[in-house]
Parts: sequence; C-alpha cells; structure tokens
Amino acid sequence: MTRPELTTRRLKLRIYSAQDAEEMYSHITPTLTRFMAWEPPASFEEFLSNKPSWEERFLQGTDYHFVARDIQSGRYIGVVGVHRATTATPEFGVWMSEDVHGQGFGKEAVGGVFDWAKKALQADYFVYPVAEENWASRKIAKSLGGQLVSSEPKPKYMSVTYHIPA
Repeated sequence: MTRPELTTRRLKLRIYSAQDAEEMYSHITPTLTRFMAWEPPASFEEFLSNKPSWEERFLQGTDYHFVARDIQSGRYIGVVGVHRATTATPEFGVWMSEDVHGQGFGKEAVGGVFDWAKKALQADYFVYPVAEENWASRKIAKSLGGQLVSSEPKPKYMSVTYHIPA
C-alpha cells in the first residue's frame, strides 16, 4: 500500500512509523490529554504497546495516522488521525504538541489531511468529535464546514460531534 505524504504551507505529513514513537511520547502531557479520551501512558513501553496496531490498521486501510512535522526543520508538531476510513463516515482525531498551540498548526494539519481524505476515501461526510470546552479544535471543525450535530457525556468531559461535508 502506498504511504501518502502530504505537504502544506508549513508542514510535511506522513504516515506514522516506529521512528516517530519516542518523539511523540515526549510530547504527551496531562494538560495535553485533558481533552483526549485517553490518559497519558505511564511509560514509553505502554505507549509503544498500542502502536503496532497503527501500522496494521494502515495496511488494512482502516486508519491513517499522519505525523505532522515542520517542513523546514523536521521538528515534531503533532498527529492527525483518520479512523474508520473504510466506512461512509470516517472520523478525525488530532493532537498537536503543546508548544505549538495557538499558532494555527492544528488547522493546517487537519486541513491538509481533510483535503487528501476527500479525494482518497469514499465518505458521505466526516465525523469530528471534540471536547465541548476545546474551543480551538471546535474552530477547526467549523473552518472545514462542520455542523454541530450532537453532544454526549464522556468519562473525562462533555463531547460534541461535528459532521464535515465530504
């Protein structure tokens, strides 16, 4: 399977590989994950324990995890996931390193992956779940034409879901 590589104005986005793991892990903090469904892993080994499934899911075409890096320096910026890619309603997930919050990298990274996904996947629309209080991420969904369709309590926060037209 061909590994898509995407380029935006400031970012290079490519499919996760094992070489990304240590750097990704070093950017996971409790404040970063406050709006995530998952908790920070207790160790690097725990973090690695679920990453082989990322490769397997990519090879099956069900999930894509794009690692975003600064196009000039190669510095790690974050990750954008497209989950349930073989369904009519693939789902986006995103987390950006805290040191780049507020600089538009999330919008740029998700926008780049969205442009690819519209062409590469057979989607009726895209699902974008987000913590209700995560205003920055909600702005990303809205910038892509997302419409708020539901809300539901999750263990850590109230979640809202946007549908983004394909």
